[in-house]
Amino acid sequence: MRWDIWRDRANPDRFILDELYSDDTALNVHRETPHFKNYAKKIGDLAERTPIVLDPVDVT
Repeated sequence: MRWDIWRDRANPDRFILDELYSDDTALNVHRETPHFKNYAKKIGDLAERTPIVLDPVDVT
């Protein structure tokens, strides 16, 4: 649905990629795309990658 890139104020060399998917199916479909597989092969040589999968919280 969207993605944002954030810079850590305490460590300006650290960036966070924040991606929003409509559901787990959409996330899994994305992970099977050629561009994601290419990214996954290369990112380990370029940066630390710590995936975190979160669930929304209804605060109403």
